[in-house]
Amino acid sequence: MGEDNVPRQRQIPLAGWVAVCSLIGIPLLLLAVVGRPGTVPLDVAVSRPGPGSIASPVPHAGLHPKTIQVIFLASELSLVLALAIGLLVWVGQKRVWARSAMPLPLRLVLVALLGAISLVLYECALLIPFPLEKFYNLVGIGAIANRDSRVAVGVALALVVLFILYGLAYVLSRRQKSRALWAIVLIGALFFALANLLTAITTTMDPYDYIARGRITAVHGGNPYVQVPQDYSNDPFMQYVSWRDKTSAYGPLWESLSALFSRLAGNQLRSNLLFHKGFAMACYLFSVFLIAATLRRFAPERALSGTILFAWNPLVLMEGVGNSHNDLLMVALLLAAFYFLSRPAPGARTDVLVGAIALLLLGAAVLVKFIPILLLPLFLLYLLSDRKGWWRRVGLGLLLLVPLVLLFAMYYLPFWASWPAFLDTFGRRVEMFRMTVTSVAKEALQQWVGEQTALAVVRWPLLGLFGLSYLVVVGRVALIALSGGGRWPQWVQEYLVPRPGWRGRVGRFLAGDWERWQTRSWEVVLRASLVILLLYLLLGNFWWWPWYLIWPIALLALGEEERMIVPLALLASCAGELSHLAWNFLWYRWGITWETTYQIDALVVLAVVVPALVVYALPSLTRRRKEEAGAGPSGG
Repeated sequence: MGEDNVPRQRQIPLAGWVAVCSLIGIPLLLLAVVGRPGTVPLDVAVSRPGPGSIASPVPHAGLHPKTIQVIFLASELSLVLALAIGLLVWVGQKRVWARSAMPLPLRLVLVALLGAISLVLYECALLIPFPLEKFYNLVGIGAIANRDSRVAVGVALALVVLFILYGLAYVLSRRQKSRALWAIVLIGALFFALANLLTAITTTMDPYDYIARGRITAVHGGNPYVQVPQDYSNDPFMQYVSWRDKTSAYGPLWESLSALFSRLAGNQLRSNLLFHKGFAMACYLFSVFLIAATLRRFAPERALSGTILFAWNPLVLMEGVGNSHNDLLMVALLLAAFYFLSRPAPGARTDVLVGAIALLLLGAAVLVKFIPILLLPLFLLYLLSDRKGWWRRVGLGLLLLVPLVLLFAMYYLPFWASWPAFLDTFGRRVEMFRMTVTSVAKEALQQWVGEQTALAVVRWPLLGLFGLSYLVVVGRVALIALSGGGRWPQWVQEYLVPRPGWRGRVGRFLAGDWERWQTRSWEVVLRASLVILLLYLLLGNFWWWPWYLIWPIALLALGEEERMIVPLALLASCAGELSHLAWNFLWYRWGITWETTYQIDALVVLAVVVPALVVYALPSLTRRRKEEAGAGPSGG
C-alpha cells in the first residue's frame, strides 16, 4: 500500500451514488413533508385536540395453559433434535470423516433441518404466544405472561436451544461455498426475520419512544432535542413512553426517519409499530447482503459462515427485528462503510471518492448513534496510508473530512436549537448506569462511601482506562499505517521482538499486524474496530442492554477472529437474551427495590461477562501451560 505506482481504482459503483443521494435526500424529504422541526409553539400544539383512539382495548394478560404447553413441547423436542444432530456431527468428525469432509448432501440436509427446527421454535415459543396483532399495546414479555414463572422457564429453554441450533449451523457452514447452502442460509434468514416481524415487542419500550419522538416532529411541529414527550399530554401515544421527561438520545438521521414514519403511519399504534419493525427488517436484510457481498469479494472461503454468524444469530433477530432497535440501522450503515472501504482490490490504491463515500456512510452511522465516531481515526489512517509525505496526507485528510462536515451540518441544522440541547445527548451517557462493570462497582461502593464518592472512584478511572486502551489500539494501527515501509518495523523486528521480558512482549504487540497489513490491511482496520467496540462496551459504557452486542457481532461476522465467536456470538449473546427474563420475571419475584436492582445488575454482568472472558482466555492459558511443561525438563 505504500507504493506510488500501484494501480488506482476510479470507478464509483452505482451503490455509491445511491448511498450519497439517499443521505442527501432524507433531510430534504423531512423539510418537504414535515417542515422544519420546532416551528409550532408548544402552547399551540398542546391546545390542539388529540388523535382519539389509537389502539384497541388492552388484552387480558396471561397465556393459555395449552400455549405454555406448546412452548415446552417445542423447546424439549428441539433440544433433543439439536443434541442428536450435535452428536452426529461430533462423532462423524472424530471417526467417520476424520480424513475427509462430510458429504455435501448430508451437510445440506442437516443445515436445512437446523433451520427448520429454529423456525418452528421461533413460531412456537415467540410468535404464537406473543403475536404482535394481539399484544401490540401491552408492552413486555413479563406483562403479557402476567409474570407466570412457567412462561419464563419455557422461553429460557427455547432461547438456549435456539443458540445451540445456531452454533451447530455455523459449524456446518465453515469453509463451504455450495450454492444450495447459500440458498438455505438466506431463505432461513428471511423466514426468521418474518417470524420476528410478526412477534410483539417483548423486551423493550424503545420502539414506543421512537414513535413518540417522531410524532413530536411530524405531528406536533416540535423539536425532539428541545421538547419532551410529557409536554404533549393530549397525545395518547405518549402514555407508552418510558423516557417521558428526556429529550432524544439519538442522532438527527434517526429523528428524521422517525418523523417521516410517524407522518406516513398515521394515528394508529399498530401501523406505527409495523413501520418501525418493517424498516428494522429491511436493515437486517441489507446487513446480511453487505456481509455476504464483502466476504465473497475478500474472503470467499468464510463468506457463508460469516453470513450465517450474523444472519442466524438469535440475539440479532430478536433484538434487531423483533424489538425493532435502531441499532440495526447503525450497523447497516457501518457495514456499508466497510464495504466501500474494502472496494479497492488488494494492491490497488483507494480512490478519494470511494474513500469519501466510506466516510459519509460512517458519518451516517454516527448520526443514528454516536458510537461509530470512535472508528473515524481508523478509517482515516487506512485511507491515508498509501500516500507519501505528511503534507499530502494532511491535505487529503482535510479534503476527506469536508463532505463529512457538510453531512453533519445538513442533518443538524434543521433541528438546531442550541449547543446545550445537543450536548445533553452525550453528557447524559456518563450519568446513566445499568448492567455494566461500572454500574455494579458504583452500586456496591455507594453503600459504604456515598453515591458521589462512588461515582468519582469508579467512573473516571474506568473512562481513563478506556481512553488509554483506545489510544493504544489506534496508535498501533497508526504506527503500521503511516510507517510507509520505513525503518521502524525492521527496528522492532530486530531489537524488540527477540528480547526477553516486557520489551519482547511490546515488540511482538507492535509488529503483530505488520505482515497482515502488507496484504490485507483492511482486515487490520476491521479487527481494531472490533476491539474498540468491545473495549467501549466493557470499560467506556456505563449503560448496557443486550442489543448493544449487535454492533460487535456484525464486525465479527466480517472478520476472522474465530477465538471470539463462542464467547461473543454464543455465550454473551445467550446470556444477554436470558437477562430479559431476569428483569421481567425474577425482579418482580424478588420485589422491586434498590437492593434487588443491584442484585439483578450483578447477576447479569456475572452471566454475560465472566463466562465469555474465561472461554476467551482458555486457549492462551492452555498454550502457556504446554510451553511451561515443555520447557520444564530442559530448564532442569
